[in-house]
This record gives sequence, structure tokens and C-alpha cells, in this order.
Amino acid sequence: MGALKHIVLPLCTIAHLFAIGVFTFGGKEYMADLLEWPRNTVKLTPIERHLLGAGFTFHVVLTMNNIAAIMVENSHYRAMATFLELVLYSLDLADAMYENTFLGEGGKLFTLVPLAIMTGVTVLGLLVHSQEPGLLTKDKNGKKTK
Repeated sequence: MGALKHIVLPLCTIAHLFAIGVFTFGGKEYMADLLEWPRNTVKLTPIERHLLGAGFTFHVVLTMNNIAAIMVENSHYRAMATFLELVLYSLDLADAMYENTFLGEGGKLFTLVPLAIMTGVTVLGLLVHSQEPGLLTKDKNGKKTK
């Protein structure tokens, strides 16, 4: 049982599918409200709509990549897919902390908590993966005893 294949990448995929569902059924305005984007007007500006559309695209692409990484028997591919998730979540977390001053004004925990959890999950998964085989898996290419 590999940590990336059976735990980390499926969790990331579920998170992306949730976001895709919110975009699909709620729309961009609902996603902006859910993320508590500060807005001066009720309607989103064209650049806000574009950025949310790009966010939707990221979720679709990473979902497809995660599914492929789960299905393909290549631990290096799974590690790279997980690293992409780490980059997404950690940079999004850093940006959210900087832009929304989470550390100073009591912050918006709805955004902070999921990003922090997913960053931790990906880091932990990559740390466990770096110690394989041995923790959760056995070497498939090991020496055969006679």
C-alpha cells in the first residue's frame, strides 16, 4: 500500500472534485462568496471572472493528472503529481496568508484550514514516499531468494 497512491492523491482528487462541483453547480460568483473574496461590487469584474476560470481549469487538470498517477504503476510519476499538489497548496496558502492577513486579523479559517491541511498531507505523503520501500510497501524488484 503506497501512501501516495492510496491516500494522498485520492484526497487531493476529492478536494479538486469538490471545487469542480462548486464551480459547476454554484458558478463563479458562488465560489467567490465561498472563498470570502473581498469585493467592492456584487458582480465580479472581468479579471476576477477570468482568474476564477483559471482556478477551475487548474482543478480539472490536476484531477486528470492525479487519476493518471493513481492508475499508472510508476512511483516517480506519483511523486511528481504529489509535488505539483504541494506547489499548488503551499503557494496558495502563502498567498492567502499574505493577501488576507490571516496572521494579523483573525483570518478567514474557511480558506486557511483546508489549504494548511492539504499542504501538510502532501508534505507528509512525500516524506513517507521518500522512505519507500520499507514503511508501507515492499520492493517489487528485490532479490529473489533461492
